Amino acid sequence: MKLTVITGPKGELVGFANVHLSEHNARPTYLNKGPHATITPMPGQTFHEIAAPPGHEKLSRAELRRWVLGNMPGKK
Repeated sequence: MKLTVITGPKGELVGFANVHLSEHNARPTYLNKGPHATITPMPGQTFHEIAAPPGHEKLSRAELRRWVLGNMPGKK
């Protein structure tokens, strides 16, 4: 599983989704007008796909956010 992360012009975290956008239409419900959502970067923002940590589905939203902040693209 991957996470889609949106970063701002200075590399700051703007938001993330617990899915990856490269498989936006992978589920049949999307084609049947089923429920779905997407996130779109605004001008100057970038989206990245990063591997989710093992067991990410058991993390609280706050714990997952901390993990994302520590593992953002380009962070050393």
